[in-house]
Amino acid sequence: MQNAVSPAHREESLFGALIGCAVGDALGIAYENLSPHRVLRLFPDPTRYHLLPSVGLVSDDAEQAIMTLRALACSGGEPARFQAHLATELRVWLATLPAGIGLSTARAGVRLWLGMSPPRSGVRSAGNAPALRGAILGVALPDDAQQRETLVRLATRITHTDPKAGAGALFCADLAALAAQSAGAPPMDALRQRVDACPTELRQPLRDALTSVEAGQTTEQFVLSQGWQRGVSGYIVHTTAAALHAWLRFPDDFVQAVGALIRCGGDTDSAAALLGIWMGAHLGRQVAPEALLARLKDPLARPDALHALATATARAVQSATPQPVRRPPYPLRLGRNLLFLGLVIAHLVRRALPPY
Repeated sequence: MQNAVSPAHREESLFGALIGCAVGDALGIAYENLSPHRVLRLFPDPTRYHLLPSVGLVSDDAEQAIMTLRALACSGGEPARFQAHLATELRVWLATLPAGIGLSTARAGVRLWLGMSPPRSGVRSAGNAPALRGAILGVALPDDAQQRETLVRLATRITHTDPKAGAGALFCADLAALAAQSAGAPPMDALRQRVDACPTELRQPLRDALTSVEAGQTTEQFVLSQGWQRGVSGYIVHTTAAALHAWLRFPDDFVQAVGALIRCGGDTDSAAALLGIWMGAHLGRQVAPEALLARLKDPLARPDALHALATATARAVQSATPQPVRRPPYPLRLGRNLLFLGLVIAHLVRRALPPY
């Protein structure tokens, strides 16, 4: 066991992490898969919502974190129940036709629908979904490393079986736990210990990120130095290293950090959502400016609903007993996702037009 976290602090960290995740996702979605050059030409200000002007809408990345916390709250943290609840969340979610869902997560969801058990439903991939699930579990369980590791492994394997996905998810969870226990970014010595414990393929980009921050490089310069000319890919190793760099460059300023990360291009919504979880864990509800929070109008990520989820999860973890959490009605989720898909298609058409 690590230092105990008070119920009030856990709730505040969870609420901040959910806000940061949702706002980061909503800011990044308009830039997904753009090159750094196109990012600057098409939408020069990455600190505004662009998918639907002045309205923040989340993609699958924030939903990953939200579903994970619902499963944790409804299970009380008991591993078998948590795994079963998360499998149900993924099945229902796939039936709502979420736009932008990762191919590996979708394949795993289909396997769950076909009757495969959660331990066998995952596919060999090292995409970003486990990073989001792992990070939010780290915020919820900062003071119990053993339970955190157990649930992160279960949450990862249900969709992704590549060892790098597991290692990346655990690293994201550990950093989130450190953030939830501190008043800022993780202490550098504690951070280096976690980086050094990572497998080689994950460890080297993370070490490069630390070296780059110490050398005073911008996040954009770091990404280019890694050879990621088209931006940060959806590979968990790349996303984790880039998000870590942006966090350490601006440890107390989410707007500056997320702007720098989005300007790098690539899988911008996933990277910004992960950054938001880490920074929200220590900044709490103040992670995002009121102007951005007030424009977060997504029915699947309303601030009041995020607060209720944070409260229920904190109670479930503190008491080790399940807490009721209401899932949004299926018709609402399906209708919202069909409208969201239309917006995404219209946005893709807009992105094909000048300026180039």
